[in-house]
Amino acid sequence: MIRATRLAATPLVTIDRVDHPAGVRHIDPEAETSPNYSINLLERGAFFVRHRARRFTIGLNEIFVTVPGEVYGYTHEEHDDAPTDVCLAICFSDRAQEEITGSAVRALARRVPFVPLNNRRAYLRQRLRACLDGAPALTIESITGELLFGALEDTGGRLYRPSQLEWYARRIDAARRLLDEDYSSEYTLSRLAAVSGMSPYHFARIFHDLVGTPPHRYLVNRRLAAAASMLMSGASVTESCYAAGFQSLSHFITRFRHRFGVSPSGFARAGRARPTISDETDTKSS
Repeated sequence: MIRATRLAATPLVTIDRVDHPAGVRHIDPEAETSPNYSINLLERGAFFVRHRARRFTIGLNEIFVTVPGEVYGYTHEEHDDAPTDVCLAICFSDRAQEEITGSAVRALARRVPFVPLNNRRAYLRQRLRACLDGAPALTIESITGELLFGALEDTGGRLYRPSQLEWYARRIDAARRLLDEDYSSEYTLSRLAAVSGMSPYHFARIFHDLVGTPPHRYLVNRRLAAAASMLMSGASVTESCYAAGFQSLSHFITRFRHRFGVSPSGFARAGRARPTISDETDTKSS
């Protein structure tokens, strides 16, 4: 038997903490067909997944990702009828699944169910845990969307120690807050590095490793999102451009069209809402 405790629910995702109640015998199911996309992050213990005649061990350094329609079998250690594993289960709604199309579907089908942990995914896991206590839906949806699409990334390398990751995460988060809240100011790598207590190039490398995009691209994306919000609120293209921190109107229009697929004026006329999951998690399109 498994027990699921609901931690968060938004229009796009639900998050449950799944464990096994003490004193109740657990019997692993032979097989289950997944109804949706999901990400499963172990907090304690391990279990085994059978998929297409292969067997995978899912532990603290692996992520288990499911795809709709795929069949999975689950087992624990032999004769273990009282498992102790604890898992964060992130399930994406039908509305979210409509966003996952084309190459992303094919890539996820090839990659699942076993995705090794890397520093970026470990950072996102840490951010998700930290925001489960009352964070806005947008924050939860953004982080879980990044986790899902991050499963497609091939980035590897040496994993940071937990204490090292925590140290880096605090400093990178401080730099992100500065860029999020004061996006219209001018920045240099040295200024951001000083906020983070790192040397400039070391900061740039760690930022890219954890966030998935360089600091300058992150800032451009933040400015574009702010400009889009201003346009939706009735600001003119010129007002939105300079208020968001862009110094050139032509550069702003080019960047905006590249990011959203429409000019700023066309965006305002169409009355488009905030970006979709794929927009928010696409760190390579700007």
